[in-house]
Amino acid sequence: MRLLKMPFTFSEIIVLFFTYSVIGWMWETIYCSIKDHHYDYRGFLFGPYCPVYGFAVTTILIFTYHIQDNLFLLYVVGIIVATIFEYCASIFLQYVFHMKLWDYSHLWGNVQGRVAPVISLFWGVGVVFLVKIIQPFIQKIINWEEARTHGYLALIILLGMGTDFVLTIISVEKFHISTKRWDERLNTQIKLDENRLNQRFDKLLESLSWNQKRFLTSFPQLKFTDIDQFNAIKHKRMIRRKNKS
Repeated sequence: MRLLKMPFTFSEIIVLFFTYSVIGWMWETIYCSIKDHHYDYRGFLFGPYCPVYGFAVTTILIFTYHIQDNLFLLYVVGIIVATIFEYCASIFLQYVFHMKLWDYSHLWGNVQGRVAPVISLFWGVGVVFLVKIIQPFIQKIINWEEARTHGYLALIILLGMGTDFVLTIISVEKFHISTKRWDERLNTQIKLDENRLNQRFDKLLESLSWNQKRFLTSFPQLKFTDIDQFNAIKHKRMIRRKNKS
């Protein structure tokens, strides 16, 4: 049996990954900002990109290259791949960084709050739209870029995003350590009245970096799986802020 030829070069895959990471970030930032009624700088990394979109879309483009004329197969594969990536990203964040950035527990048929049928069906529609409408235009730009940079742009992307990933790991780990220490101190003074609790919470917020504060404001459902008191007070304050708005 003849093996299918890889439809993209390695440098094209890197640029595709970066491009759809940026597009995914733009979509998620705009949608969540409208939904939450304030600007949400989405994404796990510092930069304006969401790698989970880049990984998912690039994988779909590679594995559906020879069936893209079949809209039904494209839709089904899009659902499967996007759902797997979303589930794996949730597992990675929880067990590596003790974080949960989204929770679909309120949606029918959800699996551990990580994925849900209605979200997966939406991903399928999004994949068809990307492959049939967006990708032909993106590919023309990449072909033009490849002819002029000869893969150097891909190298710059790898270095830039790799550095970003390392810096983000350091920032998130510091965030986790800070909130965990705060949680431990709070557990020893659990009888503090609500005003004093809020004052302590405000002091914690003031000590956080820009990126750590961004996680709190841009991900309303953010939780640390091993810090109960922090999660509880953050949840109360989010509800209070939502009621005021």
